[in-house]
Amino acid sequence: MTKGGKLYMALNNIKLIKENVNLRYFLAALIIFFFGIGLLYVSAREDWWKNYKVWQTVLQHTGALFIVTVAIGFLWELVGKRSFLDEVLSKAQMSKEITFAGITQITDSFHHNIDWKTYFHTVNKLDIFFAYGRTWRNTYTEELQKVAAREGARIQIVLPDPEDKQVIVELARRFNYTDDEMKGLIREAETYFRDLSNSAGANGAQIDIWFLPAAPYFSFYRFDRVGILALYTHRRERSPVPTFVCEMGGTLYDYIRKEFKAMISEGGLAKCVTKEEN
Repeated sequence: MTKGGKLYMALNNIKLIKENVNLRYFLAALIIFFFGIGLLYVSAREDWWKNYKVWQTVLQHTGALFIVTVAIGFLWELVGKRSFLDEVLSKAQMSKEITFAGITQITDSFHHNIDWKTYFHTVNKLDIFFAYGRTWRNTYTEELQKVAAREGARIQIVLPDPEDKQVIVELARRFNYTDDEMKGLIREAETYFRDLSNSAGANGAQIDIWFLPAAPYFSFYRFDRVGILALYTHRRERSPVPTFVCEMGGTLYDYIRKEFKAMISEGGLAKCVTKEEN
């Protein structure tokens, strides 16, 4: 028998079992329903219960309970169970999608709710893509210095091209800076990582800087097998932004890896300013 034939038989058997269970349920419900009606009928015969009023009341309540139970059961089968099942399946599908994406954490507190120091402690290959990251750099300067001094480590940074006028105009508008201020912030980030490279010495990490002729729509960081992606806000004021932490093997981590590779690969979108000088 072919695989298709076996699958058809299995599905057909499941359908027959389901129909059998439903038939048994409805038969049991009908028996209970008519039994409840019978109890009500018997309890309504006043001449039978002149000296047994307590038992008459018990039969009345029992019969009514049977009928109400069957009615509630039918409503659950026809409406409640389907709604409950749809909700369970919807949440299960959402959980499945999150697992498939490899997401381990979602937060709106980029600087405080992520265990950055743990990631820095073990990282050997660190990839960074942001507009300038002044607050992040200043917060984790000590950790960055330790990675830079780590023999065999590698740090790669992609920044917006400060000499691309369109990029500067777009970022200046988005972050509410003048063009000169925006360009200065990117150059400041470039200088920061150059100084980090010089402090690492010959036995420290390899640190390279790329300039991308495009304005970032988000930032991301890749610590070996962990990726962190943070969105940018389109509002003028500073506000919390959704941040996603993901692991290798998920679609979101794979997206980060491919985006970064497309930027820094030979003939890619960005140019390496440190390698060109060597």
